[in-house]
Amino acid sequence: MGYWGRRFIRWCWFTLALSLPVIASAVTLNKSEVDSFLSNQYQVGEINPSVPVWPLFSREPVAENEKPRLIGYAFESIDFEPVRGYGGKPINILVAIDTEGKFLLSRLLDHREPLFRSEAGITKLTDFAHQYVGITVRHETHILDFRARTSFDEKRATFHGVQAGTVTVKAMDRTIMQSAASVARAHLDAASKGSILGEGNAVSLTRGDLLTQEIRPLSWDQLLSGRMVEPTSLTRAQIEKAFTGTRAAGADKIAATKPNELALQFHVALASLPSVGRNLLGEEGWRLLVANMRDSQAIVVTENGPLHTMMYESQRIDDPLPFVLKQGGKVINLRSIAYDKSMALPGYPNGARAHVLIVDSATPLNPEQPFDLRFRLGRRFGTFPNQVAYTEFELPYAFHGWRATVSSWMNAPWVEAWERRSIDIGVLLSGLVVLSIALLRQRATAASHRRLRAFRTAYLLFTLGFIGWYAQGQLSIVNITASIDALTTGNNLSFLLVDPMTVILWIFVGFTLLIWGRGTFCGWLCPFGALQELISMITRRVGIKPKRLRVSIDRRLKWLKYVVLAAVIASLWAAPNITELAIELEPFKTAISLYFVRDWPYLVWAIALLALSVVVYRGYCRYLCPLGAALAILEPLRRWGWIARREACGTPCQTCRHRCDYQSISTTGKVSYSECFQCLDCVAIYQDNNRCLPLIQEKRRSVIPIVAH
Repeated sequence: MGYWGRRFIRWCWFTLALSLPVIASAVTLNKSEVDSFLSNQYQVGEINPSVPVWPLFSREPVAENEKPRLIGYAFESIDFEPVRGYGGKPINILVAIDTEGKFLLSRLLDHREPLFRSEAGITKLTDFAHQYVGITVRHETHILDFRARTSFDEKRATFHGVQAGTVTVKAMDRTIMQSAASVARAHLDAASKGSILGEGNAVSLTRGDLLTQEIRPLSWDQLLSGRMVEPTSLTRAQIEKAFTGTRAAGADKIAATKPNELALQFHVALASLPSVGRNLLGEEGWRLLVANMRDSQAIVVTENGPLHTMMYESQRIDDPLPFVLKQGGKVINLRSIAYDKSMALPGYPNGARAHVLIVDSATPLNPEQPFDLRFRLGRRFGTFPNQVAYTEFELPYAFHGWRATVSSWMNAPWVEAWERRSIDIGVLLSGLVVLSIALLRQRATAASHRRLRAFRTAYLLFTLGFIGWYAQGQLSIVNITASIDALTTGNNLSFLLVDPMTVILWIFVGFTLLIWGRGTFCGWLCPFGALQELISMITRRVGIKPKRLRVSIDRRLKWLKYVVLAAVIASLWAAPNITELAIELEPFKTAISLYFVRDWPYLVWAIALLALSVVVYRGYCRYLCPLGAALAILEPLRRWGWIARREACGTPCQTCRHRCDYQSISTTGKVSYSECFQCLDCVAIYQDNNRCLPLIQEKRRSVIPIVAH
């Protein structure tokens, strides 16, 4: 088969992988199974057809014609919040809450997380889920290290995590808390009508996203610095100046002696944005706001200062709605709702008065466009009751349009994970910069064989020690299968953002694929690959050299990794359960993510592959790795032939070919970039006049003495 024929087949496999539909399965429990999970503590009612929950009733004896007492509700989290874990599949948890929103049960039902398929792994996830029993849907949850202790008070719950399972437990936390919040919201809506999810009572979940959408907690200072809350201050002199020319001028006598004293301070917030409203008002205030604004928008304006409690109408008349809102020159109608709750954030001005303004649906407000909000201040003058002078003050607010979009992205919950790992991210980025410089200046890096060996060894130790074992930045075929699954089922890839190291590495690898090909990752940034190469360095020191395979055998074996990749991708469509087994061909999870602490079959496989690398240089990477195959099929995207070649390379010189441990150089001297691991050995040979035959011949010609005739 020719070169272009092989490329065509590779592209066909890749295109097929992206187009295959993926079948997702979920556990669906029946009434008796729910009853068994709850240890027969409660009487399980019939599942509600509108909201898929089982009502739980007390088993206490009741008098004739009396109904058993309602205790709470049980439900599968996947029916309300199908959050994807590291494996790209939703995690399903049986959750039970009482009528006050307290967790009665949190039991793992189904997951497809590759690191936790064994009995020990399932136990870890089951133990994590059980921590939620006893807290309520109103608690703020925080997941710490896997060695941390579980603790909670009235508002905050702290849980231990799971080793090497950061993405997984974050997904579990979100699916538990948000699904429970959805059910709790439905419970509250139905209760207000006199029945709780009763027969025939279809509960609307149209506002569920607003109530359960995960947001990042922000402090008062963060809201201010992000311009989500916009302050405006008015001094006594500014107010008096605004009334100049009216009969109400000069009413504030203090302004003459203290013109710069603060009279009023306003804080404006577009509270209908969840990231703003939920942080500003707290959960209770947010629920009240959502219930009142329905499908409209809401603005919260708070005021404090001497004039906000002024009782003299000569300085300020009582106006229940002292605000004017316009957009595009048109007046936007407002209504005010009673709000007697304090703001939820520490640092908020004490004693401030809150105006909660709901936009009338008849005159809608576009939150993506600028709007003009003004405070209208009136003063009474003269002896007649209707003698009032008005003036207006602009309350600027810039948090809309692109600012709101960027802030919503920057304040997503995953940003907290990035901030927490800021030092790790800094070290990784520094390492990638060093590598980029070394590869861009490849001739200088490889100018000395000894210096190249020292640099490469040091960087492989960095890759194994920091990127792999410490930062858990091992890229995997799981990242690809999970992404394909998510995209083909209409979901996005946001679940990957919880792991910043993986995201940064994939971005870097994607960029370097265009320049150098797969070799940047496979040769420098793969922790398991680094482990194989470091072991080979040690075994060579003691005299054990890897066997060089015949060219024909090597060429055929290199096709095996594409077969493995095709099988893994095809199993997503043909047999999803097989996918979980197929991806275990990767030893990365055992050797890197779990530090060789895993069930014995996985351990034996990982050690066997490391032993193979002693006999056949990086044998797994060259012949079996599906991730390497996935990167290699993108070879046509590479735009730069970065390895310099001479006409003499191949004929007569074969030095680079014989010295290439990856056997990626043909007899003609041409480099196969899809099999090149970018070790730079051939670059070093190319400029070494003691090893490169053309340079050796040139040196000999230059020293031949000239004989005079």
